[in-house]
Amino acid sequence: MIDSHQNEIFILFHVPKTGGISINHLLNEKFTRGVDFIDLGQPGEEDDARHGRLPIEKRSREERSKVRVISGHEVFMRTEQLFPDRIPRRITFLRKPASRIVSAFNYETSDAAPFTRWDATTPFETWYRYQERDVMTKFLAKRVIGSRLGVALAQSKRFIGYPVKRGAGSWVFEQVQQALSDFWFVGCTESLSNDMPKIARRMGIEGGVDKRNATGRNFSRRLELTPELESRLTEDNRFDTQLYQHWQGQIAARLAEIEAEPSATA
Repeated sequence: MIDSHQNEIFILFHVPKTGGISINHLLNEKFTRGVDFIDLGQPGEEDDARHGRLPIEKRSREERSKVRVISGHEVFMRTEQLFPDRIPRRITFLRKPASRIVSAFNYETSDAAPFTRWDATTPFETWYRYQERDVMTKFLAKRVIGSRLGVALAQSKRFIGYPVKRGAGSWVFEQVQQALSDFWFVGCTESLSNDMPKIARRMGIEGGVDKRNATGRNFSRRLELTPELESRLTEDNRFDTQLYQHWQGQIAARLAEIEAEPSATA
């Protein structure tokens, strides 16, 4: 490993179908999963069980002090409370909503998806009829809104809106935006191969990101994203679109700030 600021703990909020598995593959190569890299998801739980490790919340402070990165779908704001003496560096990645939706469809109707109600005969319109709108915004709302009352309100809006396919709503969107403004880095899948090596260097490792669990590589591309479909999905998921467009525009400036921070080479 290269030199890095050892008092930092990197906390990755893994939004589905935004490149998280590709990131985890790099982390698995450079760290020891279950020791200094904690995967808060099914693969991590299964690995802990095989090696007789306790869940991270039940480990001693000494064991938790070894953790460098924690990532997964089950990361929440309260996760950093397990590391009270560390500086939390919250990270997440977003993806162009239309691309994320088409990728999710291709994945969920393939043999690569371990648990799915769909198969390769499912038309897109049938699948899409059962999907929530503004998935990224709603997913993050449950995990990044600080108060339990706020999370409960966001979830109630989600469940009320789901049957009629409503989006996240302006209040939920604003809460997520406010929370993300305190994140250390918000990136986008489309520039992951360029941006993640810089983030990895701050973690104390070197390496690029290879695509994993990707359309055309791990499962077939049943559906292509046409301009017409992109326009429709963009309109249907307007809060996800606003979220993505806002943070995509911040990446270059934020990376420059990160690389200029003294602790990057401390």
